Amino acid sequence: MPAYSYQIILMGGKDARLAALKTAIRARATDLGIDPNQIAYLDESAFAGGYDRKKPAIGIYFGNQDKTVPTPLDRLEQDSIAIAPIVTSKTRVGLEIPNELQHINVVEVGMNGNNIPRLASLVFETFRLLRKERGIFISYRRKGSQPLANRLYEELDKRGFDVFIDIRSVPPAVDFQAELWHRMSDVDTILLIDTPGFREGRWTKAELAQANLLGIQTLHLLWPGQVEDRSFAFSRYVKLLPTDFSGPSPGRGATIKEAMLDSICDLAEVLRAEAMALRHAHLVDNFCDAARDLAFDPTVQPERWISVGLKNGTSLAVVPAVGRPTSDRINTIFDSISEHKAADAPIWAIYDSRGLHENWIRHLKWLDGHLPIRTVSVADAPDALKGLLT
Repeated sequence: MPAYSYQIILMGGKDARLAALKTAIRARATDLGIDPNQIAYLDESAFAGGYDRKKPAIGIYFGNQDKTVPTPLDRLEQDSIAIAPIVTSKTRVGLEIPNELQHINVVEVGMNGNNIPRLASLVFETFRLLRKERGIFISYRRKGSQPLANRLYEELDKRGFDVFIDIRSVPPAVDFQAELWHRMSDVDTILLIDTPGFREGRWTKAELAQANLLGIQTLHLLWPGQVEDRSFAFSRYVKLLPTDFSGPSPGRGATIKEAMLDSICDLAEVLRAEAMALRHAHLVDNFCDAARDLAFDPTVQPERWISVGLKNGTSLAVVPAVGRPTSDRINTIFDSISEHKAADAPIWAIYDSRGLHENWIRHLKWLDGHLPIRTVSVADAPDALKGLLT
């Protein structure tokens, strides 16, 4: 029986992009606290002897001029395995992808490795190790950096991010701060555009304090001439230079160059994994501490959920839910955990309630009465666990 837990089936014309993808996947797995050796790469010749339909899998087809039809295709389709066709350009789908795969949305990855972080994220999303929702919040000062914020919004939105940016994202007549905290609780990364005067802005310190509280990663863009401030925790700095802009001087009509724009968006993708790992660890550590304080013996499973033995001989399955629990995410949790537990074992989805609207929390409590899974704030975990002692 294979010793690995996840499978990547490689098809088509392997080239330099494959080496770049493997490097990105190894780094992303490490960020998420997953042993990279648990991920197997199966090419077409090794597929028949190595593929295990019971383990998470994704197929990746590297487009090539021969447009060879992959031999594992029928089996992967039969098992409903996702397949990602890779093209060097979306204009070359007909030249690089066989007819049998042209009905699937492609991922554009050039020979220079652009968009490799997005492809790596897709792999982990398919394995259900990264959530498919890809939230990012842009924090900026309108004076001077509005054009850059708008350009980043457009590019990140094009790449499939759910972008939160002040006036575009908050409807009129809504409590801005309450909506801000609610939306921030569900993002993976905050992108700061640090221009002169930004750090003295009305919301800046409050936003950063909230990000640090929630363990959200920040991608800190330093405007030309701005210096690093290490009081901004969890930050990854990118120093913008005048040469990164075209046209007049930055802030006076200059536009960010495509190469730097791509670099910023790729780094935002990478930071998602780091944010997920931190927030997942917060939920696991706090829940396990609460369980041990009550003499339970929690065990973290390889698939990163927690099993807690109960006195009646059954076990509680606890699944950390990073971000804002929604009914579709709860459904995904239920589907993913059901095959790993006994049919009568209860399931909890634990989450961090900090920043969430009170009406959202009331909605979750209402769902608890209608779904075969219970949502529990990690802050309320001790009281919820005490209920299992009686």
